[in-house]
Formats: sequence, structure tokens, C-alpha cells
Amino acid sequence: MGQFDDTDRPDDSNARRHDSNLAEETSAAGQRVKGRVKDIAGHVTGNESLEEKGERENQAGIDRQRKNDGV
Repeated sequence: MGQFDDTDRPDDSNARRHDSNLAEETSAAGQRVKGRVKDIAGHVTGNESLEEKGERENQAGIDRQRKNDGV
């Protein structure tokens, strides 16, 4: 699996996305940040759907980081 694979994963997928442990860790951290921003934006605007999506995305990033044994 490379950086430019055509595999389409939902934002809240906790599937591994990179072969390199460092790249996987960085990507998972970015997923967590993006999820947290959506969670906060949804909370501030009263958009429950966005808030829930952000929570799922953040949790998926946490799960990916836990699975990544290289870092």
C-alpha cells in the first residue's frame, strides 16, 4: 500500500493506510486532529451530525495509533 493508492476509505476508518510506521503514526495523528476540529465545530454550531462524525474520526485515529507498534 503506497501513498497514492486508489483505495477510498471513509474518514472514520481505522484501517492502516501506510507501510511505514512513522508515516502511519503521522497520518493517524492528523486524522485525530481533523476529527477533533469537526467535533468542536459541530458542538459550537449545534450540528450534531458533524460533531458525531468528528468523534468517530478522532476515535479511529486513536485506534490506528494504538495498532501501530513501531512508534
